[in-house]
Amino acid sequence: MSFNSIDTSPLLKVLKVKRQIGNERSVTSNSSPKLGILLQKVKTDAKIIEVEVSLASFDISKISFVDTVQPSNISFGNINKIREQVAGLFNQDEERMLVFSDEPDRYYKAILIDKTELDGIQSWYDTAKLTFLIPDGVAHSTSYKKITDFTESDGKVIFNITNNGNVEALPIVTAKMNSENGYFGLVNPSGVMEVGDREIIDSETRKFSERPFDYTDTGTGIKDGLAKGQKNMAILNDGTEIFDKGLFIGPWLGRDHLFLENTPSSGGNHAGSLTFDLPTDGSLFDYIWWRQVFMAGAFNQYGFIKVMVSDSDGKFLYGLETIKRKAGLETEYNFMVTDGKGGYKHTDLRWKFEANDENKDNPFNPARGWSDIKRIDDKVSVFWFGSRYERTFSELKGKKSAKLHVALGFINGNPLVTRMYVDGIKYRKDNVAFGYNIPNPYGVGSNIVINGENKTFLVDNIAKLNHVVDYSKWLKIPVGTSTLEISTSSWNNIKPTFSIAFEERWL
Repeated sequence: MSFNSIDTSPLLKVLKVKRQIGNERSVTSNSSPKLGILLQKVKTDAKIIEVEVSLASFDISKISFVDTVQPSNISFGNINKIREQVAGLFNQDEERMLVFSDEPDRYYKAILIDKTELDGIQSWYDTAKLTFLIPDGVAHSTSYKKITDFTESDGKVIFNITNNGNVEALPIVTAKMNSENGYFGLVNPSGVMEVGDREIIDSETRKFSERPFDYTDTGTGIKDGLAKGQKNMAILNDGTEIFDKGLFIGPWLGRDHLFLENTPSSGGNHAGSLTFDLPTDGSLFDYIWWRQVFMAGAFNQYGFIKVMVSDSDGKFLYGLETIKRKAGLETEYNFMVTDGKGGYKHTDLRWKFEANDENKDNPFNPARGWSDIKRIDDKVSVFWFGSRYERTFSELKGKKSAKLHVALGFINGNPLVTRMYVDGIKYRKDNVAFGYNIPNPYGVGSNIVINGENKTFLVDNIAKLNHVVDYSKWLKIPVGTSTLEISTSSWNNIKPTFSIAFEERWL
């Protein structure tokens, strides 16, 4: 048996696993009929698994026979230390993966419940019963079944799916855009789900969004961005930076990163920057996506990354900074806007995080780092730690974006943050005033995930749940064989590269 990916055999021996046939079921009924009842609802409850185990501080197989007149030199010890270790292993506040050796292809999301009492057999050997609660009530396959083969008919992509579990499965649909697209319609026996623009015919003519550059892994890459960006001409919020540092591309963890030359200079905030021109007529509707890494290697390191926009008058308009300006690991993530007087002001969109490698502390650790800003004239939406935060700033109203700037810098000659990178950046100019009404929000190379397990919709790893059309139903895959059909926009030239993955599940 393993729990939380830890093999329990060094601590205890499994004697017996008691599983039930299915789960307990509760029935809601109405007794109004003269004969019988009306069945209203059947609910399947959580699963309970009981495991009988033994704990021993001495391996009895090591006992050897000696003459009866000879004294025994066996030290049996006691199980107190083992008991404490077992208690620590199962002391969890949420479900963990539980796997039994007699069904290695399945796991349970389990948590230990009830009092676990030892039977009091010996100080060195004892038995106990562990009671596990399985809140979701099912066993899961330890690997995902992945389906990539499909047929096309009448513009639809059709998957034939076999679910060998005995309950419905929760699909994860992924799609990589091979041409621009604005809609997904999913249909199977469990219901209908729609995402994006349904192309409702009305009097409104909506212009497609423009994508002047994509310097990410889905586009031409950050190396191309370094080659094409204007060097050390950034317009930032405070104007105190000295742009005299070089920016370079280097590999780490299997991907390219834009980084700053690590040669500190005393006096002032020395930096390197890239500037990208936006469409010549300017924009009131911007979408900026980038990926960054910000992870300190020592408490005495400092530095900043700034992603900012200037207006058609060559003045700072709005932007975000990631900045570590004190000893320790505390780092700030601040959104700022113009003050309308040639300067800037802080907003209440301000957060702090610990610049370490922990997912719970740092949204910009090497495994993650996705960020975005969505602007609709004076309205701004910022992504932070899995959630979106929207505000209205009157200072932005009617002011067109003209240039996008990326800067990395030192702070007063202090040692630079060890991992301070920009991995990619892309920009989209929208031409409609409502974010949900964009006809082509999914550009070439974009990665889309419709996740039925946790009911999320991601575009390039950023949550966009507002793209899901009202009254849509999160689909489930029926037991046995079924089909799942996916439609895209009528003008979508090349179908996305689709895949469907799901865990099979059993009562």
